[in-house]
Amino acid sequence: MDNQDIEISEAFDLMDTNQQMAISPRNFKIAIRALGLELSRDQYIKLISGIEKDQEGFIKKEIFMKEMRKLLSKRDTKNDMIKAFQLIDEDDTGKINFYKLKNVAKMLGEQVSDQEIFNMLDAADEDGDGQVNLTEFMKIMDRARKVL
Repeated sequence: MDNQDIEISEAFDLMDTNQQMAISPRNFKIAIRALGLELSRDQYIKLISGIEKDQEGFIKKEIFMKEMRKLLSKRDTKNDMIKAFQLIDEDDTGKINFYKLKNVAKMLGEQVSDQEIFNMLDAADEDGDGQVNLTEFMKIMDRARKVL
């Protein structure tokens, strides 16, 4: 089981208070929130109405796992990348430079040489200004995500 499946399974297990390997539609909604997903009322109704349920109207664990994998794969990665960029760009200049990357590495406890930081910047810097803007950051992160 990968980390995502473990997270999904734990959210289900929290709501499966009777250990029946099935949860109610009400607990289904709570489990979705436990996974950090926020659905509008309409999105929730559409999702719950399309999910296979047992005779009592409960959702089995394997169905929950399958549906949550689909939902989590659609998570807004663009928004996550923007937030990550903003965390690194702490002075809000719209650019990530050598010093910002070095600071992030230090805060994370990573042992990264100056040359490695320059190489990272060079790999992402398309306009040749020695810094990485949001568009460049999102492109390099998207490429990295596809490789991983």
